[in-house]
Amino acid sequence: MTRESQTERPRLAPGVRYRWDAMREQHQLLFPEGLLVLNESGAAIVQLCDGRTTDQMIHELEDLVTDGNPADDVHQFLARLAEKGLLRDGNS
Repeated sequence: MTRESQTERPRLAPGVRYRWDAMREQHQLLFPEGLLVLNESGAAIVQLCDGRTTDQMIHELEDLVTDGNPADDVHQFLARLAEKGLLRDGNS
């Protein structure tokens, strides 16, 4: 999936939700077919999937990242989530 084919305003797809599992101390993405354990970076990206633009998400993350530009990582991560059917476009 290329950057151009990604959703413009990523949102979690219906039936998909983020949660913090305090018992296991894990960030998780829950969906009907399963569960995806997220690292800190993935959790930060997922929590911004609320319909804002990808550029707005990257700008927010730039304030948190001290070692480089998060743009490539954000695009790659969103592409993987979209391939799994876990994202939709907030414009639709």
